[in-house]
Amino acid sequence: MALISSLEKNQINEPAKEVYEKFERETGKVPEWVKVMAHCPKILKEFVDLFGAIMKKGKIDPLLKWKIAYVVSQTLKCPFCLDVSEKMLKKLGADDKIIEEIKSSNIEDEKEKEILDLVKDVTLDGHLDNPKLFEKLKEKFSEDEIVEIVSVMGLFNYINRFNNTLAILPE
Repeated sequence: MALISSLEKNQINEPAKEVYEKFERETGKVPEWVKVMAHCPKILKEFVDLFGAIMKKGKIDPLLKWKIAYVVSQTLKCPFCLDVSEKMLKKLGADDKIIEEIKSSNIEDEKEKEILDLVKDVTLDGHLDNPKLFEKLKEKFSEDEIVEIVSVMGLFNYINRFNNTLAILPE
């Protein structure tokens, strides 16, 4: 159970109701983090919109986005986000071998390894300690793609810290 109360649909107003209804339609249930974040309906609505803008179709492959999410979640040790990220990886076709490679930082694809190393480097303390990682990223990705990669990283740093601080666990 989270450290603060979860709000049920009959306890909220717009724009949180709109978010609840979206989750009910798309997944059949409202996640715990949504019910907690609903204490601030505007933040909830804007976060869900931002999540969609970052995680939906873009220039970066969705599987890579969820690998980034998984590395952030693994680094920050968020049980809820690890659970969700692993489920999404499997939904997108990642098998146990791929997930184990991510867990052990033993990624075969050099391009992905460099991205995930950068993600871990920044997530550990909030800033880039190894500028060479970023230089390698610039050699392989456009500036648009880099913004998308860093946005995924930032998004999951936020939701991991939100869930960890408020003790939101897997359902």
